[in-house]
Amino acid sequence: MSTRRVTIVDTGTNSTRMLIADVEGSIIKEVSRDTQITRLGEGVQEHGRLSPEAMRRVERCFSGYRKISRYLESDDELLLATSSVRDAANGEAFIASLAKGAGFDYRILSGEQEAGLAFAGASIGQPEEVRLMLVDAGGGSTEIAAGSGGVADYTVSINLGCVRLKETMLSRDPPDPAEMDAAAAHIQLLLRQALDVNRLGEPNRVLAVAGTATSLAAIDLGLEEYDRERIHGHVMGRDRLQELTYKLAAMKVSERRKMTTLEKGRADVIVAGALILTGVMVSAGVDEIIISENDLLDGAALRYARREL
Repeated sequence: MSTRRVTIVDTGTNSTRMLIADVEGSIIKEVSRDTQITRLGEGVQEHGRLSPEAMRRVERCFSGYRKISRYLESDDELLLATSSVRDAANGEAFIASLAKGAGFDYRILSGEQEAGLAFAGASIGQPEEVRLMLVDAGGGSTEIAAGSGGVADYTVSINLGCVRLKETMLSRDPPDPAEMDAAAAHIQLLLRQALDVNRLGEPNRVLAVAGTATSLAAIDLGLEEYDRERIHGHVMGRDRLQELTYKLAAMKVSERRKMTTLEKGRADVIVAGALILTGVMVSAGVDEIIISENDLLDGAALRYARREL
């Protein structure tokens, strides 16, 4: 079985991320990984379009990733787009132009595809017979999936993300109790409408991926610097997550920016993300989550190398 080196770039609502990996069958070996906060979805909720400034931020980041990919001699290169591009009138044209100019393949994922790929990535290293639940709280949407053996039999995508929630419901700095209560109620309303707990089943393990979950794990661990190995597999209970949420909500954005474990650009949306993650746990009746550093990028690398994406 041959090994293929693949580059996956994900243009998310809040961040643009890259994974370069060598894939052989179901084995994935990371070569390079990077994340930059580019806020592509800034203003999309209000204006329905990607702004020129946001597109330029992503273009600069993607240009750097393309150079790394060519230097590391990837066999296949794929550009992914998710919630903000799905919602923006000019989203598809932007992504198609970006990919064509760089010689990348591209996919604009549906919410269900996004959930399935995140599930496949988070399932790496997990027992195949165990029923897993996946929560991917992103910038523009939240994906929930359940299944086993790396394949989800239930997926749902909700237009609920940390950037979207921050822009629409958490305008004060710091947010006041009324805003927090209204945002939490809004999250529960959307989850009640979208989540089918019967199809979700009774998972044995609940995995949480993406920047909100990993950042909260870093804070919970008291890390001075981000440590991927310590964060992967960290367990957080619902009560502890709620405690951290309201501790962060009591701080101004300027205070959160001083926290070394919060990557630049996440300080203003971490409270919104924490509220969403907590809300999913409440709605699904989940007592604890396991933080996973394996996510959409890893799932996409596996599937793309196999020609399944």
